[in-house]
Amino acid sequence: MLQKTKRFASKFGKKTLELAKRNIPATVSLVLTVAAIILTTVCSAHTVSIYDGRSSYSVLTLSANPEVILSKVNLAKEDYEVVSFKNGIFAGKIEIVYLVPLTVKKGDEVKTYVVREGRLSNLLADAGIDLDEHDIVSLSLNYYVDKATEVEITDVEFVTVITTENVPSESKESVKTKTITTCVKYVNGVATEVVSTSEKISSYTIEQNTIEETKTPQYSANASYPASSVPCISTLDAPDSLLLDKSGKPIEYVSKTTLRATAYTHTGNRCSTGVYPQPGCVAVDPKEIPYGTKMYIVSADGKYVYGYAIAADTGGFINGTRTDIDLFLDTESQCKEFGRRDVVVYFVK
Repeated sequence: MLQKTKRFASKFGKKTLELAKRNIPATVSLVLTVAAIILTTVCSAHTVSIYDGRSSYSVLTLSANPEVILSKVNLAKEDYEVVSFKNGIFAGKIEIVYLVPLTVKKGDEVKTYVVREGRLSNLLADAGIDLDEHDIVSLSLNYYVDKATEVEITDVEFVTVITTENVPSESKESVKTKTITTCVKYVNGVATEVVSTSEKISSYTIEQNTIEETKTPQYSANASYPASSVPCISTLDAPDSLLLDKSGKPIEYVSKTTLRATAYTHTGNRCSTGVYPQPGCVAVDPKEIPYGTKMYIVSADGKYVYGYAIAADTGGFINGTRTDIDLFLDTESQCKEFGRRDVVVYFVK
């Protein structure tokens, strides 16, 4: 544009001298017009600095459109995103980041995301991919992704299965039970190995007139038995009205739903409702599940029985994570073993 202006001024220079000899006012007007054009052009041109995180570029331009300005330089890559653009009278500044494809393979699922350059851990979080502490990632989470990249995630979970069975007792006035705790390792949803197994035998002394109530239920077509007779994690006393069918599900309930659950343990503080926490107290989003709501909770596969529970606490997990309910457990190791899993929640009266 500046070259065109110079040519324009030169072309009319001679004509200006000729007019000056014949018509002084016309010459002055023409000179002023040319001067105004040159001054406007010079003032409109400004230098814009471009920064892509690696290199800097400078462009002398009349445009205020960042895409037009960026088209004047050969950037390192074609795919980019403008982060900021400041355009002043004499200078401007454009900051861009390059976009790269990130292909994530998780089990049989393969998905490609177009992401900004950055550390892998941040890019996975931005893509909504949550990682557990046991998950295996084929690349370091500190790996800087600045080109087309493929990463494989192996989902690893440790699931604790607790089963209880009666064992023969030497006395009619006592009951013995054997609790078997098994930790199973799952890789991409498939059980691959039994990590540990432990057994514990407990003996309970009972009064003669309560023996019939504590016997293992004999199922019939319409059999039911109290939830309080089923071994579970919860230490809350289930109401006598809470009866289960032969499959271990409440016979009567208001509604049921499947939620994503994690676990938490003692912090030294009371629950949000003022009670001291114990197994059976669960943390919820009170906007979704009001405090005091009564529930009966089992794992989605029916192998892990949490038992009778009450909404008594609020978990920080409800903000920005993908869990819906947090179950209280006695120890940190139990919480780690529990991990994150789906549970079926029966809302009871």
